[in-house]
Amino acid sequence: MKTVKILRVIVAILPFLLLSSCSGKKGDKYAFQYVTFKQTLPYEPGKENPRCNFDMRVLQAYGTDTMFADAFNKDISETLFNKNTTDVRSAMISFIDSIIVNFKNDNLELQEYAKQQKEVNPLGIGYDYVVETSVSYGNNRDIIGCHVNWYEYTGGAHGRTFITCRNYRLEDGSIVTLDDYLKPGYESVLIPILDNLLLREAGCESRSELDRHGYFSETPMFVPDNFEIRKDSIAFIFNQYEIAPYSTGITTLVVPENDIRKIIR
Repeated sequence: MKTVKILRVIVAILPFLLLSSCSGKKGDKYAFQYVTFKQTLPYEPGKENPRCNFDMRVLQAYGTDTMFADAFNKDISETLFNKNTTDVRSAMISFIDSIIVNFKNDNLELQEYAKQQKEVNPLGIGYDYVVETSVSYGNNRDIIGCHVNWYEYTGGAHGRTFITCRNYRLEDGSIVTLDDYLKPGYESVLIPILDNLLLREAGCESRSELDRHGYFSETPMFVPDNFEIRKDSIAFIFNQYEIAPYSTGITTLVVPENDIRKIIR
């Protein structure tokens, strides 16, 4: 019976899942549209809390270059929604379905526990999922990047925000890794540059000073796999807890292309 109720909710929200124009026109080789979903669903009708809030804008490729579009869409579906499909819309629907089930189950467990403890006004767990993606052409090497900004809250002291960047070759939609883009041994060149950029970002003169600015001074610098190839630079993204605590937030270190031109393939 509970499953039937959940399915009815999902069917009711599907009309809000819209495909709205983002960029490109008919006939463009590379074009994108937003698959969007924005809705707040209460656990119980008529009650403000707890609620499950979605605000999702995810790009789907649809240009005439179907090889690129299919590769892009499949990677986005897998990366964001853990679904092996080129249909971003269906991947999002499936993801929303699973989140609603988790939301219902978590709050049902809380209610049952509250009854056992004879609590008069049991608290509920509200869920939040806010996702925004954007694409941009990188340098002149036929690369396009997808920037994903993701926030989620499913209980606890605070939510979680993280950024994921994906870089694709326009010729076939394949993922561009650092090993593809940079020459072997690039770490020895990049790590000192990233170290200096972090010190500048934090306003420190040495790594021993980083702690008072919220960074993990004893964590050795590394080159993250999370990077965005821009027109004249590469941005390296360190998400929360990678080199600093939650309170420090996300750290982005931008390396000018001119500083590393010798290690670019």
